[in-house]
Amino acid sequence: MTCRICDNSENNTTYQAREMMFGLRTTFTYFQCAACKCLQIAEIPADIASYYPQDYNGHVRPENNYYSGIKGKFRKKRFQSTLFTQDSFNQAFKAMFPAGQYEVLGMLSMHMHTRLLDMGCGTGGYSYPLYELGMKNVMGADPFIPATIVYPNGFRVQKSFIGDIEGQWDVIIYNHSFEHVPDPLDNLQAVEQLLAPEGTCVIRIPTVSSYAWEHYRTDWFQLDAPRHFFLHSTESIKVLAQKAGLELVDVVYDSTAAQFLHSEKYRQDIPLQEKQRRTFSTFFKRKYRKIKYSRQANKLNAENRGDQAAFLLKRKK
Repeated sequence: MTCRICDNSENNTTYQAREMMFGLRTTFTYFQCAACKCLQIAEIPADIASYYPQDYNGHVRPENNYYSGIKGKFRKKRFQSTLFTQDSFNQAFKAMFPAGQYEVLGMLSMHMHTRLLDMGCGTGGYSYPLYELGMKNVMGADPFIPATIVYPNGFRVQKSFIGDIEGQWDVIIYNHSFEHVPDPLDNLQAVEQLLAPEGTCVIRIPTVSSYAWEHYRTDWFQLDAPRHFFLHSTESIKVLAQKAGLELVDVVYDSTAAQFLHSEKYRQDIPLQEKQRRTFSTFFKRKYRKIKYSRQANKLNAENRGDQAAFLLKRKK
């Protein structure tokens, strides 16, 4: 099998991975490139749409009134303090109530006028809060939603491939969507054309440059066969960036306890969405495991070995 990232065809390792999110247990062939280390599906299923039910992550619209009232104001403040860290009060608030999903964006010195494109965003749940905060140059795009969405507050999610997007963008983010892209090089070549001169592309994805892949292999829950086509390594992202006229400038690991909690379930042949009986005893056992695994995840992140990371790319100068 020939790697679709670096064209290597020698000494690649084959794996058989099961669909375990919904417990179908259908088997799919993956292989890991010996050169760039990218793990990739051998053949994308012709019926891939059938593996994305309506309640799949990203298909659920933001709830009405989620950002109104006292609770809504608190949520907004959490996001604001993580995104805009220049203010000393925000720094203190973030220390107490961080919003981890926006941590990497908080590193980019964004402001209210930042032009941000959320690519592959489903119905826009990740970027909708940014628009609620007043960032009116934020837009989502996804080629697989039924139709373009315009929310009552004006936030727009455009039904579009990245090659059809126009304008220049200060930030282009693939928030856990790049692993679903069948043509990653084409996407990054389009990114290179759309980025402003000092813009940043953020690719936030699961990565095989991790302890979880080394330890769990095909029981690693973020392999997520067959929906994840490419499980990238640091090396494979560098190869893609080079081909697209971009360069990798930073990698921020942000893995969580989920890499252990869910992968351990897969090892026991328990699907991700299978509801398990909860008792007083199991409740506290799960709490203990989550605390233990969260500490382990933080340690792995510090060692650059967590199972997910944000890869920051810029245009070559």
